[in-house]
Amino acid sequence: MKFIALIVAILSGWVISQYLLEGAVGAYVSVLFAYHFFLVFLIAYMDWSGGFKLPMQQALTVHSAALILLLGFIAVRNYIPLFGLVSAFVPAFAFLEVELIFGKRKKKHGIETAPGLPYAANQDDYSEFLHYLKQPGRQFAEVGRSLQEEYGFWLAERNKMRAASQAGGNATPGSAGNSQTH
Repeated sequence: MKFIALIVAILSGWVISQYLLEGAVGAYVSVLFAYHFFLVFLIAYMDWSGGFKLPMQQALTVHSAALILLLGFIAVRNYIPLFGLVSAFVPAFAFLEVELIFGKRKKKHGIETAPGLPYAANQDDYSEFLHYLKQPGRQFAEVGRSLQEEYGFWLAERNKMRAASQAGGNATPGSAGNSQTH
């Protein structure tokens, strides 16, 4: 589907430059229209489950930089042999911009998922978790892991420690994830 949209974007840019507008205006409008048509298609039909890879301000900066490169490319059109043919491939750079802003959308294999919460947490669990969050070297904190997932791992470990202490083990309740002593 993406490649059909790419072909439609290329053909629409060609139609604009050949039949609707002439000269510099035709070059600018055809390239910018084809690029943005394909960019909007990629964004509209992508999987939004991962959200933005970059903050909104940086995403706008990346898009502005892409526009500046496109405008510079069009400005030197008189020095580029076969500009009409070369400009037909400009919309393909929308793939790069979407990847820079949103990241790749491949499923990662072998990712550890947070365990389901076995029971509703009480106020003591919440207080202990807040204390755990203040520690500098948190055991369950990893890059890309949400706080909710970290809480799931912490709570699962805490429940293991509780079960071990009730079974007569040496672990103390609430020591899950605590690498420091109180």
